[in-house]
Amino acid sequence: MKLAELLQAVRVLTQTGGSGLQYEALAGEAENLANMVDWANGPIDPEDRWLSQLAALQDDLQHRYVQMSEPAMALLNDMLTRLGQAIAQHDSEFEAGKTGEDEGEDFI
Repeated sequence: MKLAELLQAVRVLTQTGGSGLQYEALAGEAENLANMVDWANGPIDPEDRWLSQLAALQDDLQHRYVQMSEPAMALLNDMLTRLGQAIAQHDSEFEAGKTGEDEGEDFI
């Protein structure tokens, strides 16, 4: 699953609700993406577009958690936080040490 697909799936799940298994599955996808961030050949989010969407989805997820109290929602939130941190760190390190490469479009 690519980043755009993950964000869309989280958006749909937070709007419509779902089972703990669905939240766990998306948490696993977020973790997989976080583990692959360093594979990107260039910055993933140079304009903070993805991180902004990620933060907004986490806000929605937290509001939904208040209503449902599904423990797997907290796991998904934690994995989305890890993913956001990994992207921010990767892009920061890339800016500091590398230039002139393609963006990490395979990741998006």
